Amino acid sequence: MAAQGGLADSENMDAKTELNHFCQRYCQRPVTKNDILYSTNKFGNQYQAIVKLNCIQGQEYAGHLCLNQKDAEKSAAQQAVLALTPQMAKLPPPLSKDPAKKKKKVPLTPQQLAEKKARQAEEGDNPAITPKTKLNTLVMKIAKRYLQKGETAYECKKYTGGFQATVKITALPGEWGERAWAGHLCSTKQMAEQSAAEIALAQIEEDKELTEEAAKPKGQGKGKGKGKGKGWGYMMDPWDWSYMMWGGMPSGPNLPREKVISGSSIIGEVFEWKDTYGWLKATSSIDHPQAGKRDGKIYVSKKDINGATVLEKGQKVSFTVYEDPSGLGAENVQIL
Repeated sequence: MAAQGGLADSENMDAKTELNHFCQRYCQRPVTKNDILYSTNKFGNQYQAIVKLNCIQGQEYAGHLCLNQKDAEKSAAQQAVLALTPQMAKLPPPLSKDPAKKKKKVPLTPQQLAEKKARQAEEGDNPAITPKTKLNTLVMKIAKRYLQKGETAYECKKYTGGFQATVKITALPGEWGERAWAGHLCSTKQMAEQSAAEIALAQIEEDKELTEEAAKPKGQGKGKGKGKGKGWGYMMDPWDWSYMMWGGMPSGPNLPREKVISGSSIIGEVFEWKDTYGWLKATSSIDHPQAGKRDGKIYVSKKDINGATVLEKGQKVSFTVYEDPSGLGAENVQIL
């Protein structure tokens, strides 16, 4: 006799079908081929199967040794059914297929409809809004322009347990444009790319500089002078576009430089360091139109440090100043 609240009342229903029905009720949607995955191993003349429920936090259940692969999969499904029995009674009963017994939906008022849409926007219920779309939207806000083909590059590799993807976003400023984010191991290539995008999105959103830049209106820039202080969102002329199409736009320490102050070095302090780059603060004011950009902070790359590759917050340093399209930077950095 079936337990109360079981997956199915039919004694003729096999375990794999019962498990499918349970997952449909659990997820409140049709089950896809990637939601329930079976893998089988052969031990001598017998088979053992493992079922992985990606739709239920990736839970796995192993079946008994069987004479063939089909029975091994049924055994694994049966173990999953037995383990999930306590959850059966907690699920709502399946909806009736009889149209006469279906409840009629009460139409929402305009106010209720507006509240529902606002709630979906906050909770991210829209299936079209994925980590990849959120990441592209944020990067466009930072760059103040539409992204070009290849500026968000995903690379996916297949491993024994599934797929893993990395994403690199060359449209981001400074060292950010040289980073690559790796996602978790996933069952499909699409899920792997979404995982990489989700991790990249989280790290970018944690950076104060980038979030402040994303919040600025399009076209707002502090840079003046001889065309160098355009900021991150300047409009490129046709030669710039041609250069980007043929070779890709440089970023960070690879941007074209122009010395601002020649001769003696400037004394300053390390304001912040982030693995491969950081920000300095000069102890005295710098007379330059871009000096006030980024709240007076000066970009520094590890390649511009003499005799070292990292800096620590609070260190005293001397350096010379250069200018590139993103602002002021430090080179010939010497730890004092």
